[in-house]
Amino acid sequence: MQKFSLVLVLLCSMMSFGQKNWNRISIETGYGYVTPSKLYGSEFSKSDLSGFNHFDFGVRYMFNEKIGVKVNFGRDKFESDNAGVRYNSLNASAVYNVGSLFNLNYMTNERIGLLGRVGAGLTFAKPETSSRSERIGTATIGLTPQVKLSERFSLYGDVAYAFRFKQHYGFDGVLLNSDYASEVGKTTVFSIGLMFYLGNKTKHADWH
Repeated sequence: MQKFSLVLVLLCSMMSFGQKNWNRISIETGYGYVTPSKLYGSEFSKSDLSGFNHFDFGVRYMFNEKIGVKVNFGRDKFESDNAGVRYNSLNASAVYNVGSLFNLNYMTNERIGLLGRVGAGLTFAKPETSSRSERIGTATIGLTPQVKLSERFSLYGDVAYAFRFKQHYGFDGVLLNSDYASEVGKTTVFSIGLMFYLGNKTKHADWH
């Protein structure tokens, strides 16, 4: 217990030290449109299973003005005529301030930013047509343009492409193969949301 307390104190001290120059933490939430790859029966089309059925919530920590990490929860639903599947995903991503490569802060007077990320996680899938559920490994790549509204808020858009490894059920909720062989599913999300910056400093690392 003493060792755990010591580690906790050291971590808090490091975070406090890191806050000397700028705020590093943001809370982010978004809503958007999700569309799947062709893993569904011929009676459906992509538009049948696509829609504004994406929600996500995340927390991001920037180590400096260029590099950070993000942990987020996402919920997606693919649904048509009592068929489909629901996804609940947990992901961890490495974040890079792509805008810093183009000096966007300087060029736009700290109004426009651009973040990129790559990550991995776990998706819990629940088919509508089956009592079974499954866990699917997920890899994600995303690009996030930002518009600064104030020192506390930014509006963002996000485009994310995810690979769903070892998927046994299609996006219509039907088993893909009778021998339970898995396939790789893919989803694309277009979303919009808000970032809220935490901390007692004037600026966040995104705009430093």
